[in-house]
Amino acid sequence: MPTALFTVPPRLADLLGNLLLTTLPGGPYLLPATLQPMLLIILSGEIRLELPDGSSQRLPQLGLSGATSGICRASATPGTRILLASVLPGQLPRLFGMSASAIIEAFVPLDDLLPRPLLAELSEKLAAGGSPGEQVALCTDFFLTLQAMQTQRPADLVIPENWLFRPLAEIADACALSPRQFERRFRHSYGQSLRAFRQQARCSRMLVDLVFGRREFAAWADIAASAGYCDQAHLSRDLRQFTGYAPAQLGRRLAADDPALWPYRLSAGQISRLFGSMSF
Repeated sequence: MPTALFTVPPRLADLLGNLLLTTLPGGPYLLPATLQPMLLIILSGEIRLELPDGSSQRLPQLGLSGATSGICRASATPGTRILLASVLPGQLPRLFGMSASAIIEAFVPLDDLLPRPLLAELSEKLAAGGSPGEQVALCTDFFLTLQAMQTQRPADLVIPENWLFRPLAEIADACALSPRQFERRFRHSYGQSLRAFRQQARCSRMLVDLVFGRREFAAWADIAASAGYCDQAHLSRDLRQFTGYAPAQLGRRLAADDPALWPYRLSAGQISRLFGSMSF
């Protein structure tokens, strides 16, 4: 089926973005850095994640990916179907009882976090088939169960999106914290320092607003200016770090409809629904 987004029920709306159901192209691809943890459910097929030593690891059917500050190399068998759910900022404790800092840059099988009978029940129901809508409903019920298991856990620190680029002292004061306390709480909740998160968020916003869902876009110098970069060299540095591509290379591959760039086929609206206002 084509890519589809499903709205979560109201009880999950402050925990998760919309659920993404999609079919992956076969072969290798680069996953861009993400600001938020992601729940991954492999409905059919196989995904392998390349490890730092060059070997690869087959991902389990049910897993939790932490936020990443760089690219991930992966591959999928043709026709692999997945369901993705992004965990909104600060909400990981309300689903898994832990903070984003505990899993930054990591992929954790849900077997390591949850009772195996609970996971076995979901796997059996998904294996029985059903329509895409029925599979989404099964996953939604599973997420509601996770929420019910952590009802006593509060969210971590969450700041409004429009505060992100304010001066540190101003944000800390608004949170009734010292700058040092705020930095510590921010890293615990978001997985990175405020400075590193800001750098990645600026690049992510630029990609969502000006690149995602397009085959043709403005000149990179104009994109750099629109996104608030002091020059194109700084944009190029961030693109290489967070996407794995130089600007010209990314532009050529998008224009050629390279299947390895499947995440970039999502529109800005789809990305915003998947990740919330922070936009991946």
